[in-house]
Amino acid sequence: MSRDAPRVLAVAYGGGHIAMVLPVLRALRRRLPGLHVDLLALTTARRAAVDAGESPLGYADLLHLLPADQQARALELGRELQDGNAHPDIAAAETVAYLGINAVDLELQLGIDAAQARIAERGRHGFHPIHFFRRVIAALSPDLVIATNSPRSEQAAVDAAAEAGIPGLAILDLFGLPGDAFAARRRHPDRVCVLADVVRDNLVAAGWAHDRIAITGNPAFDVLHEPATRAAAGELRERLGWTGRKVVLLAAHPEPSSHPATHWPAGDALPLAMETALRDWVHARPGAALIVRHHPNHWHRYPRLPDDAQVHFSVPGEEPVDPLILAADCVVVQTTTVGLQAATVGIPVLSMQCSPGALGAFNLARLGIAQGVADVPDLPAALDTVLARRPAPTSWARPMRAAEAVAGEALELLAMAADARPRQPDATRSL
Repeated sequence: MSRDAPRVLAVAYGGGHIAMVLPVLRALRRRLPGLHVDLLALTTARRAAVDAGESPLGYADLLHLLPADQQARALELGRELQDGNAHPDIAAAETVAYLGINAVDLELQLGIDAAQARIAERGRHGFHPIHFFRRVIAALSPDLVIATNSPRSEQAAVDAAAEAGIPGLAILDLFGLPGDAFAARRRHPDRVCVLADVVRDNLVAAGWAHDRIAITGNPAFDVLHEPATRAAAGELRERLGWTGRKVVLLAAHPEPSSHPATHWPAGDALPLAMETALRDWVHARPGAALIVRHHPNHWHRYPRLPDDAQVHFSVPGEEPVDPLILAADCVVVQTTTVGLQAATVGIPVLSMQCSPGALGAFNLARLGIAQGVADVPDLPAALDTVLARRPAPTSWARPMRAAEAVAGEALELLAMAADARPRQPDATRSL
């Protein structure tokens, strides 16, 4: 490699995006001792990064990269935009820096009046801080930039790297379906890592080059392959007295909107009906058991009936979902990615075709991830069939850890970059 050791800049927002990046960084460090990583963990990603043992950067740490007049303007705009954009997990200084730097960048791109109109119309969703990330790339001088499919800062980091001749790798969390903003991009990273061949085909159909796409799986799902997660699943079954039972996991959520092709409305009606049907089903079958798991943001508003010998109500803040998936013989969903997670480890999934979300967004059955169930009255018979004879895993099953596969793609890009261009010593490394 060039110079002393290769350098990677990783940029990720919170939730599932930082969860994809952190395992890749661990895999890279194992395979490339001495690797230098700068992790820009954005907004709520910082807590997850710190909890994982990282020392992440934020916008506030990089404010000094702007000229003095732009720094002052960024602080002014950030304070103006702070109201309504605060979050308890994000320091006020970081919120101000993030909003202000992005707003200044938008003024540089569009002019003050047009930038203010964009912010008034779209808020932070209108950001694309390309000028700022040109400065970040110049200051940190990475050999590779790693991001996910998030827009705004992550997209700007990959774009700025491409302008500087630095390779970029993006990890796509889901499907790249027609209309997906990531699939529609016209500037592509050097490599994109995807879940399965279906996703690759979707991107190719959208104009992406086949040789830029690697099928790796989603590193955020790697925890399902961990021995500790498998052990926790076994301990759960044993604690509940369910050894030898057929266990069904219901992973449900409110429907965000209605759809003319179904009688189910937006809101809680469908998930509550699914729960009622499954409780009736399990109580008619002594050898079965049910885990009820509603969405982490909404579980508290559903009636919580007492647990019994066959039913366990899972509270998201008290139990991670991964051992519940591995404890199940079948998973029942509408459109949640819990269904995709289950399919990646070969667990059968049933998805409700009457779901407004399945009709209007993405349908797990049409994607080959799940078996479709027409409506709630059809659910008991579908479960009996699947549990009587477990179907073979779908093409979405991934026996290997995705983080290792993504790390392999990153190492290939690093090697190609080192061979393709000489690098000059850089004396301005520190922030």
